Amino acid sequence: MEKNIVKKLIEDINDQSKRPIKNLYEISIIIGASLSQGKQEEFKDLIFTGKYVNGLRKVLDNRTINNDKYMSNMFEEFNKNLQKVIDLMKKIVEQAGETEKKHFNEKYFLMNHESIVNTMDLIEDLSLCKEYFNRHLL
Repeated sequence: MEKNIVKKLIEDINDQSKRPIKNLYEISIIIGASLSQGKQEEFKDLIFTGKYVNGLRKVLDNRTINNDKYMSNMFEEFNKNLQKVIDLMKKIVEQAGETEKKHFNEKYFLMNHESIVNTMDLIEDLSLCKEYFNRHLL
């Protein structure tokens, strides 16, 4: 039953978004774990923070990097909230199956360049979820 709800929700998000979710497996795990473990508040916080990080990244991408206070504050805010996204994902998947936990640990939680790139890619999908829920539920 729960898998059907998750599948239908992802189909709805894809149908109403500018682009499809790229990380279907991970988004399915996050939504499913949030539902099955009663972690809807963590999920709401995750997609909100993910959308915020995505917005910060876009601002930082379009700025000339210098050492002014504004840029320092932006980088600090970005790093703090990126860590929050990772912590929330850990909390949501902590009681998932061993296969799923291993997958998230190896792909997102190693804190190397590749895992940060993967996390930023997943954050784009979380932003799509936030936009969908803004229009429909939350």
